[in-house]
Amino acid sequence: MTRNAAAYGLRTRIADGIAWLTLERARTGNRITQALAQDLCRRAAELEEDDHVVAVVLAASGAHFCLGVEKGGDWERQVDWVEAIARLTRPVIAVIQGDALAEGLELALACDLRVASDRARFALPQLQAGRLPSHGGTQRLPRTIGRTRALELLLSGRRIDAAEAEMIGLISRVVPHRSLGRAVRLLVDTLKRKGPIALRYAKEAVLSGLDLPLDQGIRLEEDLYVLLQTTRDRRQGITAFLHHRKPVFRGT
Repeated sequence: MTRNAAAYGLRTRIADGIAWLTLERARTGNRITQALAQDLCRRAAELEEDDHVVAVVLAASGAHFCLGVEKGGDWERQVDWVEAIARLTRPVIAVIQGDALAEGLELALACDLRVASDRARFALPQLQAGRLPSHGGTQRLPRTIGRTRALELLLSGRRIDAAEAEMIGLISRVVPHRSLGRAVRLLVDTLKRKGPIALRYAKEAVLSGLDLPLDQGIRLEEDLYVLLQTTRDRRQGITAFLHHRKPVFRGT
C-alpha cells in the first residue's frame, strides 16, 4: 500500500509488515516544514493503530536526512512531530544517507536504530544561533552517548562524521554509501522474522526501564515476560521450535 501526501511531503508505503516513511523535501533544502511535521504526526498515529505493522523505517529523499526546520516558530510548540515518532511502540529505524543536523539529529535520536552512510555528518548547532534544542535533543543525546560526550557536542556545536558517530554510539551502524539500501533491507528482514509482540515488549523494557531503578526495571521485564507467555505468538514459537520449522507470527 502506498499513500502520498502533498508534493514534497511525506511518502508512505506499507509492505510485508514494514511501514516505509520517506521525507520528501527537495524544495525546502531538506528541512521540515509545518505541513510535513503535521503529516508525520498523523501518519505516526495511524501506524500505531495498525496491528499489521511490525516496524517502521524512516528515510529521506535528497542528499541529506534532515537539516532542521524551515521557518520554525510557534508552530513547533503545537506540532510535536519528533515525539510522535518517539512514541511509536514498534521499532523505528532511521536511514541516514547524509547530514542529520539540528532538529534533524533530534529526529534521528527519536528512532531506535540509526543506520548511516559513511557520508553522513551529525551536529546540534542550535547554541551557535542562541537557541536550545527543543525536540528532546538535550535529553536523548546524553541517554544515547553519555553525559560527557553529549555536553561536548551540545556546547561546541561540533559536526562529527559517521565514523566518530559510530564510535561514540550515536548511530547503530555505518556502511559505505552505496551499500546503505542493502544494509537496511537486511536489517528489516531480520526484524520481520521476530515476533511482533516480542519486538514491542523488548523496546518497552529497554526504554521504560532506563528511567527506573534496576530492581523496578527487572520487575518490568518480568511482567512483560509473563504477558508474552499468554499470547498466541508465544505458543506459535514453541510449536515451531518443537517441529523444527519457521514460526508464523500473527501479532496476537
